[in-house]
Amino acid sequence: MPRVPLNMPKMSMTMEFGTIVEWLVGPGDKIANGDAVVVVTTDKVDMEVEATFDGVVEEIVAGEGAQLPVGEPMAYLQTETEDLLGDLFAAPPEVEAKPEPVPAEPESRGVEPATPASDVSPHVTSVEPIRAVPLARRIAAEAGIDLRTVTGTGPSRTIRARDVREAITRRDRAAKAAAAPARVAPAAVATPTAVPAAPVPAQTGELLGDDKIRRMRVATANVMNASAVIPQFTVFRVLDLARLARARETSLKGVSWTSILVRAYALVLREMPQLNGYWVGTGVQGNEHVGISLAVDTPQGLLAPVIADPDRITLRQLDRAVRDLAETIKGGQIDPNLFAGGTGTVSNLGGMGVDRFNALLTPPQATALSLGRVGRRPAVDADGELTVQIACEAGLTVDHRAADGADAARALDLMQTFLQDPVLLLA
Repeated sequence: MPRVPLNMPKMSMTMEFGTIVEWLVGPGDKIANGDAVVVVTTDKVDMEVEATFDGVVEEIVAGEGAQLPVGEPMAYLQTETEDLLGDLFAAPPEVEAKPEPVPAEPESRGVEPATPASDVSPHVTSVEPIRAVPLARRIAAEAGIDLRTVTGTGPSRTIRARDVREAITRRDRAAKAAAAPARVAPAAVATPTAVPAAPVPAQTGELLGDDKIRRMRVATANVMNASAVIPQFTVFRVLDLARLARARETSLKGVSWTSILVRAYALVLREMPQLNGYWVGTGVQGNEHVGISLAVDTPQGLLAPVIADPDRITLRQLDRAVRDLAETIKGGQIDPNLFAGGTGTVSNLGGMGVDRFNALLTPPQATALSLGRVGRRPAVDADGELTVQIACEAGLTVDHRAADGADAARALDLMQTFLQDPVLLLA
C-alpha cells in the first residue's frame, strides 16, 4: 500500500505553526475517511484533524506537545485509496455496530432459571455502545480499565486517550493510598501532650488546572511576554454617558453599553490611523480595516475574538454580533479565523464591579481600551453645582513607539465627543 504523510493542516489564514495536543489513534489502527485522528491547537483553540481517506496508521513522527510548521508531516499512513481526494459523491460507509455482549433470556422449562453470574439483567435487550477512539480502547485494555467507568470529554462524550490516562492515574493514586499503612502510635509512648504530625500532601509539584487550561495559560504567557518588551503607557478619563443613558431608554433600548463603547472606540481608530496601525521597526504601518478584539472570559481562560469594522454596521447589528460572538466563544469548538485581524482590544470588567484598570497591549496592536463600571457618580457642572453623573472610567493603553501621550489624550477626547452626540455614534 502507498505510504502517505498526514501533514499539519492550515486551519486559519494566520496559522503558521500548530501544536499536537493528543493523538486519537496509534500505530496499527485502522482509520476511515472522516475519522478524527489527532487534536491540534492554534491561537488557543483545539481543533480535531480528520482523515481524508481509509487506511492504517503506519508511524507517528511527532508526539503530543510537538510544535510543527504548517505542511510538516505529523504521521505516515498506508492506504489503498488511489484517488486521495476521495469520492465526494459516494454514500457514507455503514458503520458496523459492536454492542457489548448481552446474556440471552432463558427458555421457559417449568423450572426457575439459575441466577446469572453477570450483574447484567437477563431481560436487557440492548446496550448503548461505548464511544471511544481506538487508542483509548487500546490503553484501557492494556491497563485493565473498564471503559464504562470513564467519562468521555470528546464530541458526543467520546472517550479519548487522555480520559483513559486520567482514569489510570486516579486508580493508581487510590491504590497507593489504600496500600499505605496506617500510622498508629504505640500505646506505651502515647502521652496527653503528644502533638499529631502535620498531614503530608499526597503529591507535591503538581500544576493547577487540566491540560487545556494549562495550554491556555502558556498561550497567554507567550503573548504577554511579547507585550512586556513594548514601551507602553495608559491614560485615564471619566466618560460622560448621560445623553446615551437617555437614548438607551428610547431609541437604543436593549443595546448594551459594551456595544456602544466598542462602536465609539472603532470610530476613534478610524479617525486616528496611527493608533489603528502596527509598529514595524521603521514606522507605523496603517490598516485599511478596523478590527476590535473583544476580551471574553471563558471557563478555559481569556479569549479575544475579533469584530470586523464595527463602525460600518448599524449599532443594533453590532450589538447582536457582540452577543452572538460571546455565546460562540463560550461553547464548543471555535473557528481560529475568529481571532484574526485585530487592530485594537477592548477589555470590559465593569460587569464585575471594577471601576478602573489598565489593559496591556496585544502585539502588534498599538492600543487597548479598558472599561470600568457604568454607574452614577458625583460631579461638578460648569456652574460649580454638585450633580449626579452617569459615567464610566476608560483607560487607553498605547504603544509609545506609535504615538505619544497627547495622541492618547486626543483619542479619549474624540471618544467623548462621539458619546455625547448619539447622532454621530449612529451615523
